[in-house]
Amino acid sequence: MKPTGCRLPELRAGDLVCWEDQQDWLPVSRFLELRHQRANDSGEGSQDAASAGAAATPTKTSFLRRSVEELDEATLTEAEREVIAGGRFVVYRYCWSLVVSFKHTSAPLLLRAGDDGFGPAFRYSFISLCLGWWGIPGPIWAISTIRHNVMGGRDVTLEELTRQVGHARAAAACARHRASGAPGVLMRSLAGMMTTLALAVWLGIGWLGWAVVHNDTEEPAPGPGSQEFGLADRQLVEAKRSSVFGNDIKAIELADAFNNALKEAYAAAARAQPAMPGFETNTPAISTYCELHRDRVVFLAQVPGLNKIPAAAGKHLAADAWKASSVALTDIKAGFAGLRVAVGLRSPAKYEHVMTGRYVREFEANSTGLRGTSEGNRSKAKLFPLFVPVDQLESWKEE
Repeated sequence: MKPTGCRLPELRAGDLVCWEDQQDWLPVSRFLELRHQRANDSGEGSQDAASAGAAATPTKTSFLRRSVEELDEATLTEAEREVIAGGRFVVYRYCWSLVVSFKHTSAPLLLRAGDDGFGPAFRYSFISLCLGWWGIPGPIWAISTIRHNVMGGRDVTLEELTRQVGHARAAAACARHRASGAPGVLMRSLAGMMTTLALAVWLGIGWLGWAVVHNDTEEPAPGPGSQEFGLADRQLVEAKRSSVFGNDIKAIELADAFNNALKEAYAAAARAQPAMPGFETNTPAISTYCELHRDRVVFLAQVPGLNKIPAAAGKHLAADAWKASSVALTDIKAGFAGLRVAVGLRSPAKYEHVMTGRYVREFEANSTGLRGTSEGNRSKAKLFPLFVPVDQLESWKEE
């Protein structure tokens, strides 16, 4: 014990203080609170009461300098004990979206010694993962909040303890805080999983940007024949079941023959690989439109599930469709040397394959008449010129 006057030397967080000639030793923060309270109480009474109070109030103090480890544990709150033992207060972030995104911060959570925070980090990250994407700027906030959580959240121990017990005691408890352990396996796995998710999202955004740049997701610019093509294509889109259409009677016969040949090829492919996604086991509702002119013929077909069929199987079905055009022209006796032929295959969503070439009577593996193949929705622009009416072509020639 070391008695002093009213002027105290520099104090440390672990020091205890009491009024001179008294035995009630208090932590520095509590002592200063009582001293301030006594000063206020003495100023509210009369002059006589103030004089009496001043005579009863000690004017000198003593302090006991003890090591931090000897601080009286009985004066500590449960929160202070947890922090000293290695616990900490942490806040996490989460967001949700409904056209517009909203970002929030959780209430301070006490993580006890040895707890790496996997439970709350996963819980709040899962909210952002499920509900945070569907607004503006949802994807950015979802990824940022998930990253914040898997990195351990934000430590607010000093702020929360200050709110509970005051700054002096909070600082003393934080000074005695024991180091926390390293993140566990689950927490590290969560960080890896969320990092992979964020990478996948950004790769998806990059792919979407690439698709837009390459105009794969956009409609082709209209041109000669695009309006006539649109009228024909609408019949396929609006067909409720397997149907055939054409611009005249013979075109409808060709559409029916082509449709039957394509169904046979589709059924054969479905039987060969019954577990392949996209193929229907029952009779597929394939619809066909045929545009027939004296110098050209176009077959348009809508195949259910075509966009779900694997790429290799889709190309094989497209080759079968090209062969089906030759078979139909031969059976109906509408084909001749030099006849321009085109085949367009679409899924319910968009065109997937477009093939152009010439008719060959003797269809063989090395002589199919196929001149060009393109894929993607913009490839249908190659079909537009084939729908230009003959009278327009004649008027252009005369001009």
